[in-house]
Amino acid sequence: MGRVHLRGISLAWAVCTAQAGIGLVAAVIAALLSGMSAALAAGYGSLIAIIPTFYFALRVYWRQRGGDPREVVGSFYRGEIGKMALTALMFFFGVVGFAENFLPLLCAYVACLAAYPTVWLVARID
Repeated sequence: MGRVHLRGISLAWAVCTAQAGIGLVAAVIAALLSGMSAALAAGYGSLIAIIPTFYFALRVYWRQRGGDPREVVGSFYRGEIGKMALTALMFFFGVVGFAENFLPLLCAYVACLAAYPTVWLVARID
């Protein structure tokens, strides 16, 4: 089975790029609907999705190929645990920092999560 690519970039980086684009659109929509403080909250909500995804991609995909299978599986588990912990920590700071604009934050986060199935649907296998 070949590697999954999307126009020459790996799937992980495609998801991060799609999330960044969705986050930018979410921030612009929030700014138009509710002002700059909502746009900042939406931007932070997008970062709650993007940064843990980027962390996971770095943790898992920068491993040497052909490594011990236990190390590969372990890197997935450690990457996913770190991703969940980072997401929870960032949500804590989001609640503290953007309590009055939590809805735009949450909506932008959920919108960025749509990047996962969207990228999978348009990806092709080489």
